[in-house]
Amino acid sequence: MKFFNKNLKKLVYLTALFIFSIIILFIFVSCSLFTGFSGRGDKDSSGSTGRLLPSFIGSYIEFVDINGGVTYPGEDLMVYINVVNSGSMEAENVKVNLITQDYFILNGEETCWDIGILDAGGKITLKTSLSLMDNITEDTLVSCRLEISSGNADSFIGSSYSIMVYGTRPFEGNFIPIIGLHAIEDHIEAPIELYTSHFDSLCRVLKDYNYETITFMDLLNYIDFGKALPERPVIITSDDGFQDVYTNGFPILKKYGYKMTVFLVTGAVGETDADRKTNAYFNSRTDVIRPILIWPEIKEMHEYGCEFLSHTVNHVRLGLASDEEFLYELKQSKEDIESHLGNEILFYAWPYDNNSPLKWHLIPEAGYRGAVRYGTGIEDMRTINLYDIKRVEFNSYIPPYQYAGYLNLDRNIEIEYKVDNDYKADKYIKEAGEIFTVEYTIKNIGGDSARISSIELELPDNIELTGVSPDGVINQYPGVSEGIYMWVSDSYTVAGKDEINLILELKSISPGKSIIKFRLTHLDNYIDCDDVELEIKSKT
Repeated sequence: MKFFNKNLKKLVYLTALFIFSIIILFIFVSCSLFTGFSGRGDKDSSGSTGRLLPSFIGSYIEFVDINGGVTYPGEDLMVYINVVNSGSMEAENVKVNLITQDYFILNGEETCWDIGILDAGGKITLKTSLSLMDNITEDTLVSCRLEISSGNADSFIGSSYSIMVYGTRPFEGNFIPIIGLHAIEDHIEAPIELYTSHFDSLCRVLKDYNYETITFMDLLNYIDFGKALPERPVIITSDDGFQDVYTNGFPILKKYGYKMTVFLVTGAVGETDADRKTNAYFNSRTDVIRPILIWPEIKEMHEYGCEFLSHTVNHVRLGLASDEEFLYELKQSKEDIESHLGNEILFYAWPYDNNSPLKWHLIPEAGYRGAVRYGTGIEDMRTINLYDIKRVEFNSYIPPYQYAGYLNLDRNIEIEYKVDNDYKADKYIKEAGEIFTVEYTIKNIGGDSARISSIELELPDNIELTGVSPDGVINQYPGVSEGIYMWVSDSYTVAGKDEINLILELKSISPGKSIIKFRLTHLDNYIDCDDVELEIKSKT
């Protein structure tokens, strides 16, 4: 009996223990199922719950600039929201919210969507448009984020997706020097070449005057979109594509943190050193033989930030070419560069400076926005003609100590002119015997006073000076030395942010094309005004 009772107790104990274990197991399984379906539970270090759940990891945002190219304030963006269910379970009641920064303007477009069900492994792309604010003045990364929720998964907030917006501000100056070079050699053999040491001096002088290099695409983006330019922009160019631009010029550019634009004669550009050509390819009469760049050298400079544009295929005189040859030379050279570098080519330089307005109507057909001269002076952004962009011819005749004055780098002093109160008309036409005025305004855009030590006026033979108006700040009659009218005084001081003027009374004498030259001296540098070009016609 004792044995039976003892075993009975043991059986009851084991049965109770078994029942209790079943209950615990049931509770555990129930809790697991509950947390699995509710989407709540602990995650491991990888972010996975270890259960079958929807997941929106892998969802992302794409920005597309509607205008193409780089992005500037005020532009419109297409935004593509790609919602991906990377989990192993259907997502229910999916809601998507695009979270934007203050740099964006919503324009009434949707930024929230209710897309319902998204199958496991499924993807849906939503689209909206946003506008950028106008007053972004510095280069800025602007971003959006995604917030995605589902009834059976944790909310997902994605990483930020950004696009660079290039800041804009008004260009406060008017003039941009565009420097025109050719070869850069240690030992020059023609005046058109520049010594390597002088190129270093040029870059040093530009840096001393706080100039920063830009490209023609920067210039175009300034014109089209108001792209921010440096306070003192300059473009350094070289024609033909000489190898010494890479061997001698490129190290100096990197030394000063500068970039340059090279106009390539693409027919002369080889793929390897073995098939490198020389300038005899396009100039058979030259006595100075120089090697031309090859594409690997061009690509290295391009990746650094230098710009490569067209100088035609064969260095032809485009102004004298047939329309067919004109289009071939520019279209083919454009294709040559674009196929090697991958960026759009929109400018070319006229070989031999053989610019012809009769060909301007073909420039858009060839796929270009602008054309560049060799010479004609410093470009004025108020009157720029994209088909006739000015450059400052630069060569070994100019000693380094004159660089600052030759390029008019001291931009605190600017000179403007008006003929009979008309500012820079396309052409001034006068009759023989007609009296007219030319007013020169000397502006000091800097904050400190500037002393003008001398002023010089050079008149052609068919125009004479009859007087100086008392209405100008400078109203003394000048002296004359070797045919040059000169004002020399210690009293010509222009206060900071101020201006003074000189009004000349002139008379046309006889028919012909006429040029009036005017310059002043400040800090021992000459500052030249743009020439006044007139056509004097016979009296009717």
